[in-house]
Amino acid sequence: MALEKVVKAEIFFHKSCRSKVLDVLERSGKIHLTGVTSEDAPGLSPVVVETGEEIRELRQTLDRAIQFLAAYAGKAAPRESPVTRESLERAFYDRSAGDTAREALDLSGSIQETLQLLKGTEEGLATARRWAFLPFRFDAVGRTGSFTVFAGVLPDSARNVPVLQSEYDLAELTVGPEDMVAAVVHSASAEDFSGRISSMGFIPGDLRGLSDTPGREAERLESEAERLRGRLTALEVEARRLAERLPELRLHYDAAGLVQTRDEAASEGVASASVVVLHAWVLEKDIPGIRADLEREAAAGIATLEPDPGEEPPVSLSEHATVDPYLLLTDMFGRPAGADPDPTPLFAPFYALFFGICMGDAGYGAALVLGSALGWWIVRRRGGNTRLFRLIFQGGLASILAGIFLGGWFGIEFQRLPPLLQSPAMLLNRLVPGYSPGGDGFSVSNQFLYLTMALGLVQLAWGVIVNLPKKLRQGEGPAAVVEQTGWLLAIAGLFPWLFNHYLLGGVLYDVSGPADRVFLWMLGVGALLIFIMGGRSARGIGGKIGLGAYAVYGIVNLLGDVLSYSRLFALALSSGIIAQVVNEIAGMAAGSIAGIGIVLAVLVLAAGHLFNLAMAVLSSFIHTARLQFVEFFGKFYDGTGVPFSPLRYQPRFVRIIDSER
Repeated sequence: MALEKVVKAEIFFHKSCRSKVLDVLERSGKIHLTGVTSEDAPGLSPVVVETGEEIRELRQTLDRAIQFLAAYAGKAAPRESPVTRESLERAFYDRSAGDTAREALDLSGSIQETLQLLKGTEEGLATARRWAFLPFRFDAVGRTGSFTVFAGVLPDSARNVPVLQSEYDLAELTVGPEDMVAAVVHSASAEDFSGRISSMGFIPGDLRGLSDTPGREAERLESEAERLRGRLTALEVEARRLAERLPELRLHYDAAGLVQTRDEAASEGVASASVVVLHAWVLEKDIPGIRADLEREAAAGIATLEPDPGEEPPVSLSEHATVDPYLLLTDMFGRPAGADPDPTPLFAPFYALFFGICMGDAGYGAALVLGSALGWWIVRRRGGNTRLFRLIFQGGLASILAGIFLGGWFGIEFQRLPPLLQSPAMLLNRLVPGYSPGGDGFSVSNQFLYLTMALGLVQLAWGVIVNLPKKLRQGEGPAAVVEQTGWLLAIAGLFPWLFNHYLLGGVLYDVSGPADRVFLWMLGVGALLIFIMGGRSARGIGGKIGLGAYAVYGIVNLLGDVLSYSRLFALALSSGIIAQVVNEIAGMAAGSIAGIGIVLAVLVLAAGHLFNLAMAVLSSFIHTARLQFVEFFGKFYDGTGVPFSPLRYQPRFVRIIDSER
């Protein structure tokens, strides 16, 4: 269960069989198409799919229509419905769905136009009502004759209006609400009056589209608004009627997508007057089955090819069911390439354990197991990918295990736990020498912190070991053995010495005894081997010394890598503290108000622990992944491979179930 053997293949068939061949290939979901050019197949020309643009336009029309009608469908149309592949293929030839989609888009345009007209009418109506105090017709404003009419907003009208009345001989001056004014001025004074009110901050009113008196304009606009609302209601009734055909449109959208996928696959090939040739990557074990299907369904053939020089096949990984969920993380980083090993089974146990340690609470772990199991069941029933839920399920199991040994049970104080639940945590405390139950030695936190760093050291050493076979596959030979031995000696010598001197206070071994010198000698020999091997590829003495010194500096980076694993301790500690705070707040709420306090306490406990659980899951997922991607993968893994992506249509709205065949 790891890297599967992928071979290059050539598929050839008569043009008349193209539809059947593509049907077989897409149904199988076992081939990864790769482009073939005329250079690869002299005398053949690229396949041209004449209906490609037509189908793309059809899907765009259907997509827009579906989005429009979904707003009028309510809950009547399910988002996903089961359908056989045969039914999906037949649905493509039902052209009525395309007509319905175009009708829906026309209706959408009419609704948008009506909404815009209604908005403009209502705005005009509001303006007419706002200017109801105007003593003349709207179209008189701005008209020039013997008199000129001004209408607008004059800031601080209570002070400015008397000033205007004292300076000008006004034929009319009416003041409305909100500093609105209307003035009639002799045209001879109009220009001077305009400049004067502008200096006071006058803003002319926007009365466009209004002509009659305010009262008659309001009546006209109210009538027009009612007419437009009625039209809009009728259009929406029609939209709800069309929305009843939403399942049909969704089915047709996915049917067109299936045809488009197969047409695009055909365009990857080349053809003569009668023969079409496709190139693909196929799992070696699948070749016999695909050959039998092609010969039975379409009288086509398949033969293996030698890859072009430098051509790398896509990567297909097959994992045991227990490890398979962690392919989610492998794909986040990148598939293996070249000499890379399959990293999934190498990091999966560490990831699950570290996830559980970050959670650090057995109660939260149990809740996580139940929740992820429910999600797993729901997604599996709908035919979706369950990897995320299976990964979290395993993380929940690890959280239960970690919580048992850390004494974490929904944030309950350790002293209040029954002795049965305290016992496993006491075992953990004694893992690191120097623990004293009386409190004179190391605290529980110290034991936990040292354990997380020790686990990180184990994973980093494992990464160095895994890197040796990779280097051997790359042809480095004995040099790889010497170099990796140097790294293992450096790790085995540095960290016991460092922990004993600076963390454990000399309780691991006698610092004045021979063991101390043995560890230092191991570190020295390891550093020397790293120095020699690190500079072996450089030219000249100076280059070898420089590269060797830089390689030795990598030992310092190991210190940072090991310290990174202390985040496991920090996340578990923060989650536990928040859980305790939630319990304390709930306790205070319970004693606050008789009767109601109990209800408040339950709400605080439910909301607080649910929030803390969600944050703990998010932190555990992200930070544990970071440890794998940065610290562990950095020791042996490149992850630049291309995933094996089989030709297989992924429907958007329907769920394809077992074939009728």
